[in-house]
Amino acid sequence: MTATNRHTPTRRPLPTTSPIPLLALRYTGRFECIGAACEDHCCAHLLVTVDRPDYVRLKRTLGSTGEERDQFERGCLRTGAPADAGGSYAELRRTPEGACAFLRPDRLCSIHSAHGPAALPSVCGTYPRVVTRIGQRLSLTHAMSCPEAARLCLLAGDATRVEETDPRPVERCIVRYRLPARSRHPFVRNFLAIRGAFLELLGRHEYSMPGRLYTSAHLARRLDGVRATRLAVSKDARIGAAIEEYASAQRLAALDRECRAGQVSGALPFVLVQQVLIAAPRSAGTARFGALVDAVHGPFLDREEGAAGPTLRGGELWEAYLLRRRKWEEMFPERISQFVGNYASNFWMGNPFTASPDLLTHVLHLLARVAAIRFLVFNHPALLEVEDRTSTRTLREQALDRAVVDVVYSFTRAIEYADRASGLLGRALAQYRVRGIRAAAGLASF
Repeated sequence: MTATNRHTPTRRPLPTTSPIPLLALRYTGRFECIGAACEDHCCAHLLVTVDRPDYVRLKRTLGSTGEERDQFERGCLRTGAPADAGGSYAELRRTPEGACAFLRPDRLCSIHSAHGPAALPSVCGTYPRVVTRIGQRLSLTHAMSCPEAARLCLLAGDATRVEETDPRPVERCIVRYRLPARSRHPFVRNFLAIRGAFLELLGRHEYSMPGRLYTSAHLARRLDGVRATRLAVSKDARIGAAIEEYASAQRLAALDRECRAGQVSGALPFVLVQQVLIAAPRSAGTARFGALVDAVHGPFLDREEGAAGPTLRGGELWEAYLLRRRKWEEMFPERISQFVGNYASNFWMGNPFTASPDLLTHVLHLLARVAAIRFLVFNHPALLEVEDRTSTRTLREQALDRAVVDVVYSFTRAIEYADRASGLLGRALAQYRVRGIRAAAGLASF
């Protein structure tokens, strides 16, 4: 069974005269597509769909010669959807191997090479950028399904600093999410303040990373309570007061200690992570992820004759994970905290919390992702290869960096860009009734 990986435009690009200020994570300004040098080229896997304006523009661009006209007819397929169907109007065909029909043998785009970046469909020109419009402001981050974006985000200490920058580079980009300038919803009205509070909390390096994630869950629960209250007191003022309370050193220190001292079983997070890894779809675009999961599970599988499938020796795998996690966290505590913190900050910038049922659910989705990523990182074959005593600290750190990037980009592709993966995390959280502060504590410490 295969799954389709899609990049589908949901909005038209911004007007080119837009004076709207842009808030971006610092690493986004360092990004450049590395093309043929990419270890897992997006154009070799992802199905690109286009709307009618892009279809017409591309047809005009590739209409100057008979060879290009033939290339367009072979490479761009009408889906039969009506003209106002948005991004599903047409799609770029794929080869039997799953690659875009316009990808040359040298792994470069024939459209880009012949006509420049302005000729690309809006989806191609946008990816991996994730643009959000919040009233009269824009927000920019990158999708972690791109290996180079993941590398820039995760490996630099200053990668996730929020900066106001020039909006012109995103003028042709598709806006993925839009929030109104005015709203009766207190979370929409205070969107930037709330998101900023969680980003600032993740940057409090004087506290442990599990403690910061745990505190995020407490803050989310408090803010959800403010939203639900019917008191006459201004919800905006109460939101501000809650944010100020959880920014205090006293409150942060107390919750950090509580998280460190808590005796929370890892059984539920472990089972949840295995369910997500096993249920994630296998396809050409997620081949790297599938191979990684197989490599991690392989040594702990029993294959009995006549059985419906292999049996996972979960207890042994759990013990092996604990041992490896402890070993690597003792060697590189700050590096590992940086990876997790940068990933979490990118999540907050690229995934509006207003799309979740409530803030605590949003935090739990993040914590489930982090738990799965940590599990795969500490069991990654690259780390196992350098665990012997002859490996230097430099070799181990390089292996850790490679493992983190590999896990994050392949995991993101598996859970975000495959049709069957839609809602995978949400279904798993619901199945195992993962909710509340205690569940957050278990995931944060996993």
